[in-house]
Order: sequence, then C-alpha cells, then structure tokens
Amino acid sequence: MKVITVEVREDHLENLAQTKPMAALAELIWNALDAEATETRVEFVENELQGLETIRIIDNGHGLHYDDAFLVFKNLGGSWKRGGNRTQERRRVLHGKFGKGRFRAFSLGNNVRWHSVYRDGAEGYSFTLSGDASSLGEFQVQDRKGKVEVPTGMTVEITQVNETANLLRGVKAMEEVTNIFALYLRQYPDTRIIYDGTPLDTANAESRFTSYPLAPMVMENGEQVTCTMDVVEWNRSGKRGVVLCDENGFMRINALPRLYFRGFSYTAYVKSEHIAILDGEGLLDAGELYPDLRQILDAARAKLREHFALREAEEAQDLLEYWKETGMYPYAEPARNEQEANERRIFDIYATHLDRIFTDFSGGPPRMKRLVLRMVQELVHADPVRVAAILDELLSFPEEIEEKILKLANGASGREANPNELATESDTI
Repeated sequence: MKVITVEVREDHLENLAQTKPMAALAELIWNALDAEATETRVEFVENELQGLETIRIIDNGHGLHYDDAFLVFKNLGGSWKRGGNRTQERRRVLHGKFGKGRFRAFSLGNNVRWHSVYRDGAEGYSFTLSGDASSLGEFQVQDRKGKVEVPTGMTVEITQVNETANLLRGVKAMEEVTNIFALYLRQYPDTRIIYDGTPLDTANAESRFTSYPLAPMVMENGEQVTCTMDVVEWNRSGKRGVVLCDENGFMRINALPRLYFRGFSYTAYVKSEHIAILDGEGLLDAGELYPDLRQILDAARAKLREHFALREAEEAQDLLEYWKETGMYPYAEPARNEQEANERRIFDIYATHLDRIFTDFSGGPPRMKRLVLRMVQELVHADPVRVAAILDELLSFPEEIEEKILKLANGASGREANPNELATESDTI
C-alpha cells in the first residue's frame, strides 16, 4: 500500500469538503461522464432502520489508470482534463478541469473509497484508493491487481454519511439533478444516468425546448459579450428559474430560482463564455450586485417575458378552440360591433386564466365548466370594469395584463375606467 499526500493548504481542502450535497454529488457524476461513461448509477443504501448508510456512484467509463492516480490525487488542479476540451474517444465536451470533485465527496460522508477498473493495452487491472475526512490531505492506494475481466469503470463509495445527504433523495432532488444534466443528456442521447433507481428521462420530462440568441451586450470593461438562452418547459410543475452556464451548457449557478411565470414550469439556461470567466473570478455569487451579471439577467428576464407571453397566447387560443368545439364557449353568434368584441376579449382573457390558475376548474366536469363560464359571461356583460376588478383581486394579474383589460373594458362599457379599480400588485410575472 502507498500513501498520497496532497500538496495544498489544508484549509482549502476543508472548504471544498463543505460543498452543498447536490453540488458535490453532481461533481462525481460529471467525473463519470468525463471518463466517457455511457451509464452512471447513483445508489442510496439504507441500513436496517432505513437510515442512509452508503452512497455509491457506479459508472462504466474508462476508470482511472493506477499510474495516473498518483498525479491526479496528489495535486489539486492536476487533472488530465486540462489538456483538452473534449474526451479522447467519444469527443464529448469536458466538464471538469481542476480535479476538485474528489475532495467535494467528503461533504457527503467522512469516508470515501474509489475502486477503479481500467485497461492497459489488452490487460485489465484494478485498484482501490481511499480517504478519510479526518485526514483530508492523505489517500491510501492499494496495490493494483492484474488479469481483471470485469468491464472498466469507477465505483465511488461514500460511507459514514452526513445528515445533509438526505437532501439528495425525493422529488425535489430528482428535479434538481434533472436540471443540472438536462442539456448534457439532450446533447448526448446515448448516455444514461440512473438516479436512486429512476433513469433521468429528460426527453419525456420536457414539454417544449426553445433556444434564443440574446442581443450583444457591452460589459463594464467595454467587452462585447454574446449569450444564448435555452428554455426548457417541463411537464411536471415545480421546476422554474434561470441558471447561468458556461458556453457548453454546464451549469455554474442557479441565479434566479424564484422567477415565476404563472402556469409554466421551466428552466432557462443562459450560456456564455463570459459566465465561465466570471465564475473563475468568483463573481457569480455577487449576483445582480455585479453590473455584468445584472445586465445578463435583465436580458434573460426580458426575453422570458416575451417567450411566455407568446406561449400563453398560444395555449389560450388552443383552449378557446376546444371550448368552441365541445360547446362550452358561451358565445354562439359573432360579435355585432366593437363593444361586443371587446366584451368577448375580456371574457377570453379571464376565462383562460381561470383554467390556467385554478386546477379545480380546469380539472372539473364539463357541466361545472359550462356553468362557471356562463356566469363569467353574464358578469362581464353587466359591468366589465367592475368584474375586471373583482376577478383581478382574486387572480392577481400581472400589471401588463391589467392595463390590457382596462383598455378593453373602456371600449366594452363605453365609459372611462378608473385605474384604481384594478389591483396593481402581483408577486408573479
């Protein structure tokens, strides 16, 4: 057995070992993908009391060569990946370049063991390397064994698991890991990640994918920066936010996790080489306090508002057509004048938003829907300005929708509406 001593300050290693659980686990999965694994499994092993006992990350990549282990584990930043931007055989874009992932494993548990199976020419070899959180700067390497016939790959086993590692399980964890690897799995569809027994199926999880170039921006130092933004709309509710990525789509930080667009579940991936530079300088955590980031995020917000306004109009039109085909739409005859046309536009806006916002309505029986739609029709006909105020108080519409309703209500009622009759506060976009 040999011992590897890391040549770096101990407090730096301790900082790496205090990474958030999902970020630490993601680094270990990225290591597997960078080793050209086509299948990576993340397993959570429970003890007899159903407590989390062991975390395993198992891949079928190339494994780590015995001789390379001494360089890779001795020098933080001595990763072989720094020599290029793509893997050697499959030519995949590389994620890691600084060799930090192996140290972040200690934020999940006190003891970490790496078991590598690799090929050297025609022969197969294996060896095991281990480390303990109590002595972060040291790793024990067992002598390698030859004539190994099993497939190549790496198994990382983490024991003496920390309590925070429980955050890695459940629906929210599955959503988070899907967010992180969605673009990569889209780019390399021959790759599988099986997380806690469930494959990450981004193709079926997505309802729509749209990519936009953002207009060029001039940064504080005068540099012109370009960004692209990929918008993934999810079938399942709960996912939303803007994440900042490098030019290859590797997530660096979730910058706007609470940017809501009512009725939509999405993730927007803003990609730029400039983001990677800011990350390297430690500026991403400053958020919108840093002018470059504020400008990028403002551009992302503007494009997302435009995107979801169009998407909402599309979905509303499809819904109205469905109501007309099934006889639920309460207007049978064409509008006779502009006042009646405005009245119907007001009805269309509120009725479609009722369907979007209230699941009790959208999932209700047709008879109930007909009744509600008929009642809304009568209320809009009687006093569109007043009903607009009542419904807006219940639905809390965005300000731009309120202004649209106000203009339409003026035309439908033939009188000038008071802007104070409509609520103007909204906690969503």
